[in-house]
Amino acid sequence: MSVLSELITSGNQWAAERAQYALQVHEAVQNGQLSPSEAKEILQDLISTEKLEEVAADQQARAALVFGVTQLISLY
Repeated sequence: MSVLSELITSGNQWAAERAQYALQVHEAVQNGQLSPSEAKEILQDLISTEKLEEVAADQQARAALVFGVTQLISLY
C-alpha cells in the first residue's frame, strides 16, 4: 500500500486519483461497506489496460499503480 501512498503525493493527477480510490475501496472492505469480491472487481476495473492506456502517459506511474492495486487485489 506504500506504493499507492507514494502515488498520491507524486504530483501525477490521474495516478493520484486512482491510487486514492484504490485505498478508499480497501478501507470500505475493512469497514464492511463492500464485500471482498466487489472490491476485487472494482480494483481490477481500475487497472484495466484499455482505461489506463487512455490516460497513462507516464509509464513508471502506470506500472506503480498496477503493482499497488494488484497487491490489494491479492488480499481478497
